[in-house]
Amino acid sequence: MAYEVIGNDVTVTMAAEAGQLELNAMEPIIAYNLFRSIDMLGRACHTLAERCIKGITANRDHCRKMVENSIGLVTALSPIIGYEKASQIAEEATENGSLRMSNRSRKRIP
Repeated sequence: MAYEVIGNDVTVTMAAEAGQLELNAMEPIIAYNLFRSIDMLGRACHTLAERCIKGITANRDHCRKMVENSIGLVTALSPIIGYEKASQIAEEATENGSLRMSNRSRKRIP
């Protein structure tokens, strides 16, 4: 389906380039391929939603652990505790695997 939409896009592009000013004899092929692609993409989105997305739920505990142990959180701390302390926390967290434990061991942030 994706390749067909890409092919339709190429067809529309080439037909638009071949058209001549106001007398665009290529408009039927442009409209046909454009509407066909829109229809295919709409049906594909519906199928994706029904067969893949519907019913997905988040594992809240796993998500919380991932956020709490993310080294990216140090970026938010940097303006508060300074770049050097934040980078030290990030280094230690990388070594021991936990941003929270790294901070608690040094008591840098309340």
